[in-house]
Amino acid sequence: MSKKTINICDGCKKELVRTADSYKMYLKTDRFWNSVEMDYFEKKLEFCERCAESIKQTLEKIAGKKED
Repeated sequence: MSKKTINICDGCKKELVRTADSYKMYLKTDRFWNSVEMDYFEKKLEFCERCAESIKQTLEKIAGKKED
């Protein structure tokens, strides 16, 4: 039996058919000591074009408020 892997937009849950249709965002925390070694939390997100544009606009609004 074969398996099929599909990518889903983390914003609207739309199926991302082509790799060119996906916009990726990697979020990573500052490093911290986890009692054994230095570590960090990482979250990998993937968005469709519509959700990526919405995120971009929101980040631009936040950056604009920070400048004021």
